[in-house]
Amino acid sequence: MLERDGASFPCVSSLGKIFLYLVVVLLGGALAAPLVWHLIHGIPSGWFGGFTGDIQRMPFHRYVSRSLQIAALLFLWPLLRSLRIRSLEEFGLSRNGHPLRDLGIGMLCGLFCGLLLEPVLLLSGAFTMRFGYPHLILFLLPKLILTAGAVAAIEEFLFRGVLLGFFRQAMPPLPAIIFSSLVFAAVHFLNIPPSGAGISEAPAWWSGLHQLSAIGGALPPWRILIWSLLTLFTAGVILSWLTIRTGSLWASIGLHGLFIFSQQALNVVSGYTALPQDKFLPLLGPPQCNGMVPVGLMPMVALLLTGCLAVLLFRRRRQPLLHEKIYGN
Repeated sequence: MLERDGASFPCVSSLGKIFLYLVVVLLGGALAAPLVWHLIHGIPSGWFGGFTGDIQRMPFHRYVSRSLQIAALLFLWPLLRSLRIRSLEEFGLSRNGHPLRDLGIGMLCGLFCGLLLEPVLLLSGAFTMRFGYPHLILFLLPKLILTAGAVAAIEEFLFRGVLLGFFRQAMPPLPAIIFSSLVFAAVHFLNIPPSGAGISEAPAWWSGLHQLSAIGGALPPWRILIWSLLTLFTAGVILSWLTIRTGSLWASIGLHGLFIFSQQALNVVSGYTALPQDKFLPLLGPPQCNGMVPVGLMPMVALLLTGCLAVLLFRRRRQPLLHEKIYGN
């Protein structure tokens, strides 16, 4: 269970500490975002091959989102220490003797999903190719790879490493997978609506707090929302299964990273132009969450086939026994 004998701050329960962690992350990220904005805009835009300029052109709500993610990582360590969690093994993660192999298998599954899904989407008639897309994809390739790898590593650590680990301390693997995947899906739609604040509009110290007050206020129509949640839930189940099956995050990071990369590449070379937006539902709909989440039956089928491939590739993998000790079996 989450409550541990001799934990620091004994007057505060484990759930209370987790709640306090969430409050500190929200306040810390929101207050840091304006400072980060001013810091970034004080750097010459030509640095790092123009990458600094790309960051400066980001709207302010993206600064808030990134600040919240960084705050979640920074304050995670004090939370784990207060809960007397000293090792990732307590979350069911063990040392992987073949990390690159598992990473490669995960990337192979992600590549399979992308090759299965993206051509179908492009041929569906719902997407229009952008002018000069070969040049665009080559120019943005390093950025796409860096973003996909960083986002996959951060999200897998937070959702499959920590969140799934917390659930596994209180329940068997199957319900832990289901509940953590539900949270994974829901969190993606606690989105911060576009602020419209770009490079010429300097935010005040309270601007991040104002952005937080609008969280969840830009949900898509219900049909698109439901299909988006189903896509995210299915992806969460597959990634959680990979984590438990291998006892590590390498395979899930590989799959997640290639999935993000394929969606980013799709966004670079094309745009969803079908009107009305739900014209092709239930087969497919407009990608959500900044284009990272495909919508409809087609993405669901691609994910399910990817899950089958993952099961096939790891069918002879002996599942670590550590998970049996977590919830007391």
